Amino acid sequence: EILPEYSKRTAELGGSLMELLAEALGLPSNVLIDMECMKAQTLALHYYPPCPQPELTVGATKHSDPSFITILLQDHIGGLQVLHQDHWIDVVPFHGALVVNVGDLLQ
Repeated sequence: EILPEYSKRTAELGGSLMELLAEALGLPSNVLIDMECMKAQTLALHYYPPCPQPELTVGATKHSDPSFITILLQDHIGGLQVLHQDHWIDVVPFHGALVVNVGDLLQ
């Protein structure tokens, strides 16, 4: 019950973001939706239990998101990093906030 509702709400948010992005680019608000930029939606859940030897932990490998945008909800532990000017920068979790990443298709 929770995951379908979360999926529905993030899809709605994605649609709103597409409209705002189109308008910011000087385009009609529906152009990105009409191009089906938000047609595909994937829900991925990552959980990494505490490791007794933190120096040996490995999370997801460095990557770019192949999508148009990615909407992320972090937990309080964090671990998300972004590459900025050849340096990895921690994205500090903010309770209740969503992170929106620019994907490869938009970039």
